[in-house]
Amino acid sequence: MSISLKESALVNRLIDEVKEVIERGGSPFRAGTPRILLTGCPVGIGSEKVIRLLEEGGGSVVCFESCSGYKTLAMLTDEDERRDPLEAIAERSLKIPCSCMTPNEGRLELLGRMIREYRVDGVVDLTWQACHTYNIEAELVRGYVRDNFDIPCLHLETDYSNSDLQQLKTRVTAFIELLDKRWT
Repeated sequence: MSISLKESALVNRLIDEVKEVIERGGSPFRAGTPRILLTGCPVGIGSEKVIRLLEEGGGSVVCFESCSGYKTLAMLTDEDERRDPLEAIAERSLKIPCSCMTPNEGRLELLGRMIREYRVDGVVDLTWQACHTYNIEAELVRGYVRDNFDIPCLHLETDYSNSDLQQLKTRVTAFIELLDKRWT
């Protein structure tokens, strides 16, 4: 599937418009809003409750390090024509820093790169109930973030229902207050 010239021109125009907004200092968030990296389980239908609570609570989710976020986009497939394409795709897939892979130093390296690049103030590590591989890595992520960046890290374990919405709201509100106090 290729992109037409018209589609390419539209994308380039959108990029130019976004750059102009950024240059003018435009943002949907007030200055000083805590910048949050959301990591962990894939973000999609059901997890929007966490994103909504973070942003309604006064934070700005600036990036996602998850299977549905930057993690799968961080590396390209080798397009060398001399290589077997399926082998190149398989090689790339096996390098994705997923919690199912062990050891998983790639996830910590990617988190560090994203914390610096996106100027993150705090990390929220989201785990779906029964997603044991991400739950196992939660303490590793918290220690890495604390020891290398000295920023707060909140681990949330939830499911797709709204049954724990109030509990999540309480924890997220306290986390955002902690981030706000670090900068006042």
